[in-house]
Amino acid sequence: MHTDKESIYDIISRYLGGDASDQEASRLRRWLSEDRKNQIEFDDIAALWEKSQSLQFPERINTHKALTTVHTKGKIKRIKTYRLSLMQQIAAILVISILLTGLYHYFSAGDRGAMYETDYYQEVSAAYGTRTNVDLPDGTTVILNSGSSLRFSSLFSKDDTRRVELRGEGYFEVAKDTERPFIVNAGRIDIKVLGTQFNVNAYGVEPDIDIVLVEGEVAIGEANSKFSDNIMMLEPNQLARFNTAESKIYKETSVTLEKHIGWVEGRLIFEDDPIRTVVSRLEKWYGVDVKLDGENLLNYRFTGTFVNESLEGVLDAFSLTSPLTYDIKPATKDRTGEYTRKIITLK
Repeated sequence: MHTDKESIYDIISRYLGGDASDQEASRLRRWLSEDRKNQIEFDDIAALWEKSQSLQFPERINTHKALTTVHTKGKIKRIKTYRLSLMQQIAAILVISILLTGLYHYFSAGDRGAMYETDYYQEVSAAYGTRTNVDLPDGTTVILNSGSSLRFSSLFSKDDTRRVELRGEGYFEVAKDTERPFIVNAGRIDIKVLGTQFNVNAYGVEPDIDIVLVEGEVAIGEANSKFSDNIMMLEPNQLARFNTAESKIYKETSVTLEKHIGWVEGRLIFEDDPIRTVVSRLEKWYGVDVKLDGENLLNYRFTGTFVNESLEGVLDAFSLTSPLTYDIKPATKDRTGEYTRKIITLK
């Protein structure tokens, strides 16, 4: 029996081949609208599919010579055959299309160039309420906070610069490489480093992008600009805050690192934070929706450190130190079979 994931891939293959029914096409459109990552994955598959359809070779090919060349250059001594499932066959078609394109460019180019490589993007995400570790090919480690994603090219380890795109919050331990700078794009700004540790908070729904440096040195510039026109340089224990609404950047020369990077070890930290900041952190940390019921709540500020604490435990602690009360509406299953987010109402 196919899983839902396998089923959608079956539909994609029929859709690209022009054999999908109206019902299947409708389901595919619904799947694409559910998550931006689904659209990115579909676009990648469609591009590979198109490449497999348009692959062309010279008109006359000496097949015996070509096969011998493939065996010799590929150091193939014998061939084994395997029985593949439907899903494996689909994957094999896509992979073979890339391989054949590369072989054609390689063998036809001779001494003039290396094998052609297809560039595509990979994306890793951390679901709400979770954290995810990412080990990049250059030895760099990235820890993604709840609801965050990291996107990078398949040629990441071969480009002159090591470039990644961050949406959300990530903690970076960058492997040192003096010849290949590491660049993090966070919306409208780029952060350039050679080897260092720092935290970037760039959730798109918030007006500020925060960069906190733990060790080393970073340069901050406008996205896709030359770094000769740096906006700001940071030293350890400093914070840069770029306000996207005002297009202005500010620097704090001495910050409490623990408040900004404690999340890496499961610590949720508040230091005299206004209620709106608390609400935003709770929504991302626990994957819930939080609503404010009453203007008086806007005057509340909170301080506290919570280590692997439940949402109810955090709210109970706030209730002990303020007049705050809360209600919880449990998650429910909708008509599509998906679960809604838990709703917290603060009063």
